[in-house]
Amino acid sequence: MTHYKRNHLWICRSVINHTKTLIVVLMLASCQKISPDKSLPKVLDGKLTLTESMFQDQTSIPLDGEWEFYYQKLLKPEDFRITHSKLEKETIRLPGFWNEIQRDGNIYDPRNFCTFRLHLTLPKQSIKTTLGFYIPHAFTTYRMYLNGSEISENGIVGTSAKDTKEYWLPKVVFFTPDSETAEIIIQVANFKSLNAGFRQSIEIGTQESIIRTKQIRLAFDIFLIASLFVISLYHFTLYLLRKKDLSLLYFSLYSFVSLIYKITSGEFFLLILFPDFEWLWLIKLFFLSIYLTFPLLLSFIGKVFPNEINKIPNHTFQFLFFSFSLLVLAPDSQWIEETLFPAEIVMLFCCIYIFGILTKAVLNKRDSALGFLFGFVFLFLTVLNDILFEKNLIKTEVYGPIGTFVLFFSQSFFLSKNHSKLHITIEKQKDELEQSVFLKDKIYHTNIHSKRMELELYKKSIQPHFLMNSLSAIRYWVSESPEKSALILDSLVGELRIILKVASKQLIPIGDELNLCKYHIGVMAMRMEKEYKFKTWGIDSTELIPPLIFHTLIENAFTHEDSPEAKLSFGIFKKNIGKDEKLFSNYCFIVYHHEKNKGTKLQNSGSGTGLEYIRLRLEESYPGKWHLTHGKSKNGYRVLIQIQKI
Repeated sequence: MTHYKRNHLWICRSVINHTKTLIVVLMLASCQKISPDKSLPKVLDGKLTLTESMFQDQTSIPLDGEWEFYYQKLLKPEDFRITHSKLEKETIRLPGFWNEIQRDGNIYDPRNFCTFRLHLTLPKQSIKTTLGFYIPHAFTTYRMYLNGSEISENGIVGTSAKDTKEYWLPKVVFFTPDSETAEIIIQVANFKSLNAGFRQSIEIGTQESIIRTKQIRLAFDIFLIASLFVISLYHFTLYLLRKKDLSLLYFSLYSFVSLIYKITSGEFFLLILFPDFEWLWLIKLFFLSIYLTFPLLLSFIGKVFPNEINKIPNHTFQFLFFSFSLLVLAPDSQWIEETLFPAEIVMLFCCIYIFGILTKAVLNKRDSALGFLFGFVFLFLTVLNDILFEKNLIKTEVYGPIGTFVLFFSQSFFLSKNHSKLHITIEKQKDELEQSVFLKDKIYHTNIHSKRMELELYKKSIQPHFLMNSLSAIRYWVSESPEKSALILDSLVGELRIILKVASKQLIPIGDELNLCKYHIGVMAMRMEKEYKFKTWGIDSTELIPPLIFHTLIENAFTHEDSPEAKLSFGIFKKNIGKDEKLFSNYCFIVYHHEKNKGTKLQNSGSGTGLEYIRLRLEESYPGKWHLTHGKSKNGYRVLIQIQKI
């Protein structure tokens, strides 16, 4: 199995495992909300008794259960004291909607008003202690009383659409009880929404716990809002720099629309910034942010994976979602929620279609497709949870923002990765172009036949090839054996450091050259997972030679002599010889590969880049006073270099 396949399988298993984990987490969260938790108190017949241990054990206590319910009545505290015996009491389970109640074959009209009531018994220890309520938004406005005093209001509660002003904003209210009993009365009016009541729990707790709950939820919203803003701005800036890449524009708009969704839901950050913001436009923006998300997502995916897109379903989904958006913009607000149910069905089919696109892209081995698929699966599961939550089928929380953030983070990461690769490639091409222009300019202004410029040109052609192979090996060992990748990286750094030090010099101490050879052999040994030997004889480390001579010969040996059967050993030997009253230094470079091949004679020429580089270096340093022969010998491969000493 190749290294690529191993990585591919590992990534697949990782995505599958993370997806399974997410499903389990969401199921557990759902089950936790659906199944009654015996450790938490429940409201029964409009009454709830709390103990001191409950305040100590819970961050906040949800006031869930059977509240007193008075349909089509807006009752104040004094009304219960005067006419309580004449009132017809019913119960309703909160969180919940009164339009879901069926009694005597009748369903209560959601566009109406009512009163909820709860008798709360507090522990003695809580008297004179500051407590607090966390009150979510109601559909669509409420007024809350505690022990006869109004403590909170969202909008204006009325008995008709004309007298009612809708408003959504979760609130925190603090109070100090002076007795063990507390009466909670909540008036709710709704003349706009298809649902009426509370979808989320009203919670009670100590001042510290309620503040902490509010801060955590608000901080989480701010974190998501800030993240989406940065992602949107970053990719829009990239688009302005590269206007031909429309995927950047679509992704930026996609992020911005998700930002609108987040500020118009959750803790309703938009209302915190602008308390007088019109409720109707808040709802319109909320639904528009949902319906425009999918057309932008489809457009973005179509640009990233154009070969996997089917135009007919793609255009169909685009048309449907834009149609829903136009209905939301209609002046009559009654249209808004009517579009939600059919839109949710289209969303589910659209998610299946997108899942098919990304799966096909993964099978076609498109770059970053696996990461996109993982992020989308995460988002799909959270959206499914939110749809079931919105339908009041499960009692979880809204996880869509988390799924959105995971999707955006994964897509931003892989988009940034792709553009980083492009940037690196452009920088590399720029550097190569600058080097080429520099060399050509220098050759033009000096001498087009200058041996020095030819040497630099050969040097530039040799180093990238070695770097590419070495970096490929490091990449392999990073995943297979980090310790070995560190060793090979150290050897490579040592080799490059010496190359940087000596490459521009005409002559260097042979000791530096030998150290360079040892580093190179060390790098190759870890790359090839083989053992190579290297020995020298008769060498004075202080004597000078042209740089990269023997290093180039070792590179050639690995390129042409190394094979699975070969066991390479290297030797560099020097001997001084006198001839015709002249003194010569003879250097013998030998590669032993333990494969005997008799009858081979030395060759006096060669056209390889490496040997040509060596000849040019020798000619530069010892013009007309050197001689080179090379070829097979009975022990392997041999290169003889003879230099006349001055």
